[in-house]
Amino acid sequence: MRAWILVFCWLILCACETEVTDFKTQNLSSAIVVSGEMSSLTGPYTVRLNYTAAYSPYDITEFQGQVIPGADVKILDETGASVSLKETQKGVYQTPATFKGQVGKKYKVRILTVNGKQIESSLDELKAPISLSTFSYAFKNAEKVENMRFDLSASIQDKKGSEDYYMIKKQDFVQFLTTCPEPPPPPAPVPACDCKCWQAPQNTQPILISDFLLDGTSIPLSIKPVDYHDMTDVVVQLSVYTVSKEAYTFWKRQEEQRTLGGGLFDKVPAQIIGNMKCLNDAEQQVVGYFLVGGLQRQRLRVDRYSNIPEETYRKLGFYVDFYNIRYKDYALWDCRKAAWIPYNLGLSLPPL
Repeated sequence: MRAWILVFCWLILCACETEVTDFKTQNLSSAIVVSGEMSSLTGPYTVRLNYTAAYSPYDITEFQGQVIPGADVKILDETGASVSLKETQKGVYQTPATFKGQVGKKYKVRILTVNGKQIESSLDELKAPISLSTFSYAFKNAEKVENMRFDLSASIQDKKGSEDYYMIKKQDFVQFLTTCPEPPPPPAPVPACDCKCWQAPQNTQPILISDFLLDGTSIPLSIKPVDYHDMTDVVVQLSVYTVSKEAYTFWKRQEEQRTLGGGLFDKVPAQIIGNMKCLNDAEQQVVGYFLVGGLQRQRLRVDRYSNIPEETYRKLGFYVDFYNIRYKDYALWDCRKAAWIPYNLGLSLPPL
């Protein structure tokens, strides 16, 4: 009897089997990656060209594929007026520093590679930029230093009566201190010691906002707090882009795919199409996005030294010493040579 039941189940499974005859995979090993943007701020604007290897729209260090040098790259507006980009290093192209996008105009990028591939983005309107309406911080004490933090607060005031989309990029600039070596014995002169430098840790996930159901209101931004693991300054930079619905949708889909949890009902990961295409070769895959958006940048300096309770400051001193935050084992006269610090910017911040 059991054997007949097994045979019956096997016949049902065979009857339910579906033969897939039209499945087609895409080999992206030779796909061209285009990464670039232009804004309402004065340039230069940069466009990068690569063949894909470990493509990620969030992390420029993931462009590990072969660069594409020698291309003819132009930015055009809807009238056909164009500006040429100069190749500043292999696969990296920049506009003149004086070139600036005009709000209300539509722009696209046009690329002609040395092997004849004609690549173009769709026209996209340069929206008017919007500034942050609030941007501040507040210290939150705790029993343990690991739990102490500075909560960040920011918001934008949405324009009423229009359908608006925003993308906010957050960049932290963290000051770090190194330990100066012991001075040489006299009468030798004591070298100058530059022990205070800046680093720029990567934060590649943008904040995406639509004013759906929020039209004309003050929209708060969800921003991660700053830790209290040292008493040096932290500068938080927010770049607020006003973008098109198409750009918002592209990045929204990227975020949804990035945060897939692997559940039964999650969407199946798939290649997300940007606004780039090859005009003269339908088989040539082009991934990436050329972003056109109004842009405002603002910075907030978080003072992690002043107005801190004495007991809290004492705890931090023990924490800094215990975890060797000053890199005492690697004494240097010049913190710019601290090669173990990722994204070491040196003594000063880049211009806003």
